[in-house]
Amino acid sequence: MIFKIKKTGRKALTPIIAVILLLMMTVAAAGAAFFWISRIQGQMQGGVESFEGRIFEGIASQINVIDADYSTSSENLTIFFHNTGNKKIPLKNTDVNPTTTWILRNPDQEVVCSTDWSGKSTSVACSGCGSTVEVDIGQLKSISLNTANTACDITKYGGGKAFTFTIDFSGQTTTSGSFIS
Repeated sequence: MIFKIKKTGRKALTPIIAVILLLMMTVAAAGAAFFWISRIQGQMQGGVESFEGRIFEGIASQINVIDADYSTSSENLTIFFHNTGNKKIPLKNTDVNPTTTWILRNPDQEVVCSTDWSGKSTSVACSGCGSTVEVDIGQLKSISLNTANTACDITKYGGGKAFTFTIDFSGQTTTSGSFIS
């Protein structure tokens, strides 16, 4: 009996073609990984640059309270500022954002008021402020806030009490201080 081998017409992959296919798959995988890592690196770098910009902006905008004096007779709080940053700081007295706002706290650190300095409604009126008034770099500047008949009226607390305040200068920087009534 003679066995006859039947040919199907298919040829097997030769080792050279197999190696070429493996190399092509490796190059494709490496290329995909490269573009994926490049994209992630770009996103991370953009986030770092944005964070860095905010940090430098905060450092560039700095103002300190040198002194704060309260007059019980006129119910005026006089605050002395010193711009120690390298950017002008606005002292806006409007009720349209962005504007200078403050939070006043009583001796128990409870909020007495949180208002702008426009003098409208129950807000304090600021003398020395304005829509275009700025504290120049290195400048010392004083302003006066009238608290009489406003949400920030502190006469009911009596004299000799320590009050604290935090001021936001149109979102550019903040500062804090205290005074004795």
